[in-house]
Amino acid sequence: MNNTLARTAAVAAATLGLTFSVATPALASADKCKGDAYASCVAVNGSKLHVNSIKSRVALYSRTCRYGHSQVLINGRHYADSNGGRDKEYCSKSVFGAEVTTGTWNVNRNYARGTKICSKFWWSSGSTKPGSVNGHTSFGTACATVG
Repeated sequence: MNNTLARTAAVAAATLGLTFSVATPALASADKCKGDAYASCVAVNGSKLHVNSIKSRVALYSRTCRYGHSQVLINGRHYADSNGGRDKEYCSKSVFGAEVTTGTWNVNRNYARGTKICSKFWWSSGSTKPGSVNGHTSFGTACATVG
């Protein structure tokens, strides 16, 4: 009798576990940064496969400013630029550093599972070294995956 009761409890627990894992939706919300002291960041707000908005940010070191702009890419293709692609000064006023918002886009649409939404901050460095593009150096590409 005890073995039957134990097996019944195990089957019930397994069934409940399966129910919970199936009932939990994949979320479109994510928040990621890529880089060291200076980093590109992306925040995706939504639920399931629906994206409400995308926010690009730049993570800055203690009380510093950087002149540049963010670029948002969806599956590697250009989606938008902060400040219309024009460079602007973004500053951290905190001694601990800060993530400063460079742009927000209200998307309000569904995306396929696995869609990559990325943000890249381009610092206007005036650099011509390898890896720079038109005098801009990237702080890295931060990506979030839908679903």
